[in-house]
Amino acid sequence: MNSFHVSIFIYFPLLCSLALMVQSDCRISQYMVEGSNRIFTYRDASGTLQLQRREIVPSGVTLLMYCNPSEMVETQCQDNGQFSVPLPMSCGNPMQPKATRIRDGDCSGNLYAVGYTIDGKNLELYRTCFDAGQGRVMYSQSDVYFKSFFPRRPFIEFVADEMFSPQEAAAYMKSNIYFAFKCIYGDDQSYLQSANSLVINRGHLVASADFLFVDQMGSTFRYLNVVPQFKSINDGNWEKIERWVRSQIPPSSYYRIKSGGIGILNLPDARGAIKPAFLSNSKIPVPEWTYKVVRDASGKGLYVFLTYNNTFVRETPQCLDVCRPVNCPLGLPNSPVEGFTFCCDPGQFPL
Repeated sequence: MNSFHVSIFIYFPLLCSLALMVQSDCRISQYMVEGSNRIFTYRDASGTLQLQRREIVPSGVTLLMYCNPSEMVETQCQDNGQFSVPLPMSCGNPMQPKATRIRDGDCSGNLYAVGYTIDGKNLELYRTCFDAGQGRVMYSQSDVYFKSFFPRRPFIEFVADEMFSPQEAAAYMKSNIYFAFKCIYGDDQSYLQSANSLVINRGHLVASADFLFVDQMGSTFRYLNVVPQFKSINDGNWEKIERWVRSQIPPSSYYRIKSGGIGILNLPDARGAIKPAFLSNSKIPVPEWTYKVVRDASGKGLYVFLTYNNTFVRETPQCLDVCRPVNCPLGLPNSPVEGFTFCCDPGQFPL
């Protein structure tokens, strides 16, 4: 046998052994997400418990699937790209995320972290700044990771926490908004045509679609994470911006996104007097503007979007002083229905 044939016989076993040594990461698929209601966590290199946020689990990493702090199932990503205990994985009555008061100099009101407390560690999904005096959410902020699919949005009842009374939570009902506008602007007001008119939404600041897992998506359905936003604007430019931002997130990193409201919408009443719009007496103001600031993982500002929250003004409004307008990175229709939107220099935006 010549040396060529000998080398072939040696080469092929070597290839086979190398193939066996290749490790494959595990991919969490859509059916695994939609069929699981447990909380996906893992321990990082230092042994600290962390929330799983990505759909890729590195080979050798063990997911700790919590139903509650005292009931957990482990499943490890094996070298063959399969989990040792198959997903999806569910349980009865899983723990729900809670809002916990935290401290931060950036919030002028009360700052809350929404997430879980397991093994004495606060696992934060997002944080929200709340002005209790006005019943006003100032901003919400979260880290948003790349994902290649978008699971079905869960049907979740909104949570009021202890910061909102039942009356204040009910203020978002379309009939109550109608009567609030009649009280402020007079019986002849023309802003809302009837008690059945759905004109103002509970506008999410942190979007449910910014998260991957069912429990994480559901955590966004809180009055601590919404502002009164005109429905056509919420469905218009605001959603277009959210979708576009998600499409820009790099697979190996994340964006830190902060969304909030600025000012209070003022409208003329039936006699022409200018009055501020509130949903519950002098609480839950309708913001005049909403904004979204996008930063990369290092904190560098990438984009700022500022949208006028008013469908009744037909002309483009004057941009706020806090915004130095720049060209928008995506095409947005500027109209009262979709929402007049400005893109701002992220290096100059103060919020």
